Amino acid sequence: METTQHREKEAGYNPYWSEEVDEHLKWHAPEGTFTEKAPEVVKVLMKGAHNDPTLALRRLVFYMNRAGDRLSNADELNKAKSKLEELERKDKTIKS
Repeated sequence: METTQHREKEAGYNPYWSEEVDEHLKWHAPEGTFTEKAPEVVKVLMKGAHNDPTLALRRLVFYMNRAGDRLSNADELNKAKSKLEELERKDKTIKS
């Protein structure tokens, strides 16, 4: 009897889906963005997201999750995340 794991392995299944995400991204933050102070991180992400705070926040959280324990500048990135969450709340209030 063939197991699900065996079929997935044969079909090229990759349990680490995040390894393949970079191949599909159309936008990349400029090098060094995530080592900047929070206001600069927010500015760059918002520009790249065409002033859409939800998209900017998703990109930041994705980066932070991918970095995991290797995340440098965590305090500034968390400040940037808080600012983007605030902008997202304001944006949703305006659109309501």
